[in-house]
Amino acid sequence: MHKLPHLYQNRFGVYYLRLIRAGRETKKSLRTKDYRQAKIWALAFNLELAMNKPKASDFDLSGTNAREFDVVLPDGTQIKNIETAEDVRLAKEMFGDRLAAPLDLPVFTPAVAAAIAAQQANSAPKKRGKPFADVVKLYAREKSLDNAPRTITAKQGAFDDFSASAGARTMDAYTLDDAVSYKNKLIDAGGSASRINSKLSYLRDLFAYALANGQHPGPNPFENAKVSSKSKLEQQKRSYKPFSADDLKAIFAPDTYTARMDKPGYRWLPFLALYSGARLEELASLALSQIQRDGDVWFFELVKAKNSNSLRRIPLHRTVVESGFLAYVEKARASGATQLFPELKPGKNGYGKNVTRRFGDYLDEIGITDDRKVFHSFRHTFIARMSARNVHPAMLMALVGHYDQAKVDFSSPHFTNYQHDKPLAELKETIDLFDVALPQKF
Repeated sequence: MHKLPHLYQNRFGVYYLRLIRAGRETKKSLRTKDYRQAKIWALAFNLELAMNKPKASDFDLSGTNAREFDVVLPDGTQIKNIETAEDVRLAKEMFGDRLAAPLDLPVFTPAVAAAIAAQQANSAPKKRGKPFADVVKLYAREKSLDNAPRTITAKQGAFDDFSASAGARTMDAYTLDDAVSYKNKLIDAGGSASRINSKLSYLRDLFAYALANGQHPGPNPFENAKVSSKSKLEQQKRSYKPFSADDLKAIFAPDTYTARMDKPGYRWLPFLALYSGARLEELASLALSQIQRDGDVWFFELVKAKNSNSLRRIPLHRTVVESGFLAYVEKARASGATQLFPELKPGKNGYGKNVTRRFGDYLDEIGITDDRKVFHSFRHTFIARMSARNVHPAMLMALVGHYDQAKVDFSSPHFTNYQHDKPLAELKETIDLFDVALPQKF
């Protein structure tokens, strides 16, 4: 071929050399429009490349081979297939002084090209990162689409604590040292392993978001930040306990229950939680429009829940349908209310704060003092009793959302065959399997 690799001509007719290394372009003008002279200097450049034997992966040669080329000089001298070190030596002997570059042209070896590229990179204006607090706001806005309000609040608390500890900076300025220092601070403060790991996991997710959105160069400083193995944490965990039959009789005793749980939300929420397995916030935040009917089946439509797995339809248990609950719903609608329990006002952790407090006080008053028995125990009671009835895990999850993924092999064909949208009729038939004796009718 007659055109040498890396030799180009700009729009003004001036020849230049062009090299691309690791995706970065470097150019050097030859300051001549004379093709014969440019060709000689381009030959010198390519000989230098061949002498240094660059790896093919290091250079983008735009379709040419850095180690193999041929050339015909103006005087008719030819040299072909310059490829090996011996070829380079012979070429230099043949052309001698004619290969001398002009004084202002550096020896353009791959090492020099890399140095020039690095210099260009360092001289480029560096984009200033967003402040940590600004990235947190963007993260919270996105996560609010599938995180419950109380989760967003917990995350914000961890972010504020980290910022106060490490100092307010731009997001890209935090390093592994900051993550390690913060972890050690939490340990020194005497927090439990599970609590520390929760905060660290929130920060790990935040920095993963920052990486994905170009606000941190990486790696994620919290990627491996944790204080204990999962198995050890499981041993430390004190999980909630379900209510026993005697507990339920004491809780729903007509005289004490009616007197203490004296508002609509206080009265109906424990009852609904027992017969649905739903979380307190899922029920306490219900709008009247979310209580619907499809044919003969009444159901709750959960459109905003703890996460995407918790969005679901829960048929009303036969005991709930036979109670006075639907009459209460109609009365609330007639009053012009939009929420199922208008007296419950939303706070930073949702609608259920006062219900939790009142129910906790009530449990103490009737002698249920085990701190692992709380409002959330209704959910555990429902799941435990349905499991005892051999309800298939896929059907149970369709009713309650995910409950313990570590105990179910979701990859097995047995489970996969059940993973489809469950018709309301099937869900209704399943939920009505739940059975418990209460000392009063609602």
